[in-house]
Amino acid sequence: MARRRIILALAACFSLAAFAVQTLSQTRSSNPKPLDLKRLQKMTEEQRKRQVQRRLQELKRQDELRHQEHRRKTAEIQREKAQKRKQQRLQREQRQQELKKEEEEAGGIACWFAKIALGETEEQWNLIQPKLKKVIDLWYQANSTVGAGVSGGSTDSRTEPSLPKLQWERPWKYKPLFELTEAQRLARQLRTLLEKEDTPPEVFRRKIAALREARSKEAEIQKQLAEARRELREILTTRQEAILVLLGWL
Repeated sequence: MARRRIILALAACFSLAAFAVQTLSQTRSSNPKPLDLKRLQKMTEEQRKRQVQRRLQELKRQDELRHQEHRRKTAEIQREKAQKRKQQRLQREQRQQELKKEEEEAGGIACWFAKIALGETEEQWNLIQPKLKKVIDLWYQANSTVGAGVSGGSTDSRTEPSLPKLQWERPWKYKPLFELTEAQRLARQLRTLLEKEDTPPEVFRRKIAALREARSKEAEIQKQLAEARRELREILTTRQEAILVLLGWL
């Protein structure tokens, strides 16, 4: 009997121990240990910060790429504009050289303008050019008269009105100084004296007498000019003569 009691007691102890283990296991499975929410929130915030930083870095990189592309396109446009300006400048210079060559071949700027106005073929122009150039050269030598005109005065009510100003016009103003005749040089000097307020009367008298004497020598040149014009008219058509009359050479 005693032995049986001991066995029953041990069985009861094992049963109690198994029940206790089972109960503890059920308790752990039904009531898990709560998570550290603060730590979890902190980790999420750090991840969010890293994500934001990565996004900012990506945006910065994209922005830098856009700036680089913009600078590249701007530099390319500037190079194209510079190349275009250079090409235009070279074209202008080339055109100016061509025009200068045409002017020289025509016999001067006056002959060149006449050639353009006439619009004739090279064969016709080669007949006209020598006689026309002779007329133009004699005309410049025989013409020492200075024309006069007035500039428009100011009529603006906001400013003090100004009177028209006298302006002297030289038909031979485009001639180089070394090509001027004596009468033209004296006329130029007399005009300069008129622009000065303190020119003595005696200086005026000497310059006027010298100009009159020089102009008296132009009579012979005028005769040569009349003959040169007659020779030129003989080879011109009516239309060509009309053009040269308008230009003042006939």
